Formats: sequence, C-alpha cells, structure tokens
Amino acid sequence: MRLSCSYYHCRHCKTGYRPWDEALRLGERRVTAGAEEAIALAGLLTSFGRAARNTLVKLTGIRVSESTVQRVTEDAGEKLGERLTAKETFGSARTWPWNKDKTGQPCAYTSLDFVSVPQQGPDGAKADSRMAAVAMIYNPQPGKEDPEEKQKSSPASSRGGCPVRFLSGLYGLDELGRQLRRQAAQVGWDEAQKQLALSDEGNGLEEFAARNFPLAEPILDFYHASEHVAAMAKACHPQDQPAAEKQTTAWCHVLKHQGGPALFAVWEQLPVGRWGPSRREVHRQQMQYFRNHQHKMDYPRYRAMGWQIGSGP
Repeated sequence: MRLSCSYYHCRHCKTGYRPWDEALRLGERRVTAGAEEAIALAGLLTSFGRAARNTLVKLTGIRVSESTVQRVTEDAGEKLGERLTAKETFGSARTWPWNKDKTGQPCAYTSLDFVSVPQQGPDGAKADSRMAAVAMIYNPQPGKEDPEEKQKSSPASSRGGCPVRFLSGLYGLDELGRQLRRQAAQVGWDEAQKQLALSDEGNGLEEFAARNFPLAEPILDFYHASEHVAAMAKACHPQDQPAAEKQTTAWCHVLKHQGGPALFAVWEQLPVGRWGPSRREVHRQQMQYFRNHQHKMDYPRYRAMGWQIGSGP
C-alpha cells in the first residue's frame, strides 16, 4: 500500500512537517513504529547485514538496507540511553514477593558479569572487542540440587518463573551501579531481609557489590571455582586424563560439602616438592586463588540455608 500525504513548509523557520507522518508515528528513518521495533529487535539478535538480508525478510517480509537496520537499531539504543540517563525505570514499581530461604528470611539476589562483544572497524577492518556488563536483580525459586528433587519439582520452580531485571551495556562500574540501584529499588530490594551477591572473581566485581549493595553477602559462583579445582587436578595427574577427572570430581565434592578452607588444607599437603616448575606454578596460582576467595566459598552453609551457589541465570 503506497500512501501520499501533504507537506507543510514554513518560509520563516525553514522547516516543514507532515501531519500524516506524525499520525502514523513515522520516525526519522521513514519506517513505521511497528517496523522500527521489528528492525531494532532483528538488529540486536544478529548482524545488521544478516538482519536485512535474511531475518527481517523471513519473519516479517520487511525489506530494508543494512544501513537502515544499523541506524534504526542505534537510534533505539540512543533513545533508551537517554531515558536511563534521565533516571527512568521500566515496568511497574512494586515490591517483589521475595522467596524465603530455609530459615524463613526473604532473599534478594544480584549478579554481575562481563561478556566480550566483537567489534568491527571502518570498512570491515579488525578491531578490539569490548567488554559489556550484564547485571541483574532477580528472585529465584529455592534450588533443587538433587536429581530426585528435580523430578518432583513443579513447573513453577523453574527459572522461567523467576522475576528478573537485566541491565546491560558498555558501562563503567560507577554508572552501572547507579543504574542498577534504581532497578533494585523499584522492586523492593531493601525489603529483603537477606541480600546475596553472586559472581565470579572478575576484577572489581566484589568491590562493585560491596559499594552498591553493602548489606549483600558475596558468594563465589561454584562452577567457576570448580574450573580452578580442575586445573589443580590436572597438575596432579598431568599424563592421566581419567585420573584428573576423577580427582576433580572428588575435590569438587569436598568443596561443595566442606567448603573452600577444607579443600585448601588438602592442597597444602600435596607433595609439590617433587613436581616440576610448571606444575608447581599451577599449584601456587590455585593456592593463591583459594586464599583470596575462600571467604566466599562457604558452600555447606549456603546450601544449608537454601541459597543459590551458581550465577548461571
């Protein structure tokens, strides 16, 4: 359907406008509001070129150029950034019914990680990747770790029913903290009696949580810690992969059921004096890692309280 409309030009201010465009909510890029939303979503999910050539055509029948996808998507990002800078939050402001741990305390969770975002320079030139923050405030259902319990759990206990607020972008930690605190306040973060901050040991993440959520207890993501356990097991059995895997399983069991300090004590007894330089260096690095982070590895207590120990969400 092709539409025609009247255009009005002001001789004094040298500008013009089309009332029909305003009624149709046509933006600067000359696409309708609905098309703008579809184009921006496609531009977020894949490359601008693929969105123009494939995704949009298959899903909507819309045919636009790659540059239009890029400009519409970037325009949407700029508008969102302006609204966030103006301290706007999204969704209804209401206190979530925070799920309770095994002592009856309502628990609120926050988590932060970074993901590498590939970049492209002018004319397709190679460029360094940038690190985008992915932060969240969430209200997970109490965990069911045993397979038998998982089978008995109801659909409502899945993560699909977990209320969550995400915040992502190329933020500095100070600005990210200001934005995330506003999102947390909108869902009643301070109403939760127990506040928990889950993350890996990435540079500055624990300090970020302490500065922005000072009452939150830090927990080191168990699965990230288990990667360091695997590194130590491989140093113990450098030529025997099955033995290294068996050792990893045994040590992860100690870590989960006895905690970081208990596993640290086991590693102190390893006969590293007979190891070569490279294996001793692995031992030194992993001992230093556990020494720095064992205050966030009290997994037996966390599990006894019914708290999450993985930052998978």
